[in-house]
Amino acid sequence: MDNGFLAIALLALSAALIIAEVFIPSAGMLAIGMLISLVASFYFAWTAWWATQPTLFFGFVGFAIVMLPVVTVGAISWLPKTRFGKRILLEAPDGPVEEAFAREEEQLRNLIGRRVKAITPLSPGGLISVDRERIHAYSQGVVIERGATVEIVKVSGNRVVVREVLEEEQSVPAPSLENDSNTDDSNGDDDDTNPLDLDLREAEN
Repeated sequence: MDNGFLAIALLALSAALIIAEVFIPSAGMLAIGMLISLVASFYFAWTAWWATQPTLFFGFVGFAIVMLPVVTVGAISWLPKTRFGKRILLEAPDGPVEEAFAREEEQLRNLIGRRVKAITPLSPGGLISVDRERIHAYSQGVVIERGATVEIVKVSGNRVVVREVLEEEQSVPAPSLENDSNTDDSNGDDDDTNPLDLDLREAEN
């Protein structure tokens, strides 16, 4: 059999093996077979053309050096479009999925500052109850017992971080803006007292 034909056939076999390596997990065995086939192809090309047509030999080697990377990149690009590639590769989330994730994160961020109950121990992960809804949360590296009051302090993605609210913090009532405004109004009424009215009252007495 002509050595030139063997060189071309082995180069085609090398391309087929590199494509198979992309689609079939073989722990590198197909890649090793590709390298052996490529070396054999260069050997038969050398015996066929080096002595008589060295230009043809160098052209064959150059074509092989360009062709094999192009075939590899093409196979890798084609892989995600195949049924096998879709099974082994994770597809990026589409628009609706990303929007739903963003809405969920925004809803969780609105919970920052809320004080709720831990319905399971947090060590550091566990469950908290927010408006009768169970949410997975994490403590700040400490164990929080079940039934403890916790405060949501941070949201990162869908990860909710809480801290335990101490008993002395629970006994302190939250400040009331209404009481503050009433206090300010009463102070303002005292400040608005006219000194002339006080003098008239003293004179009548």
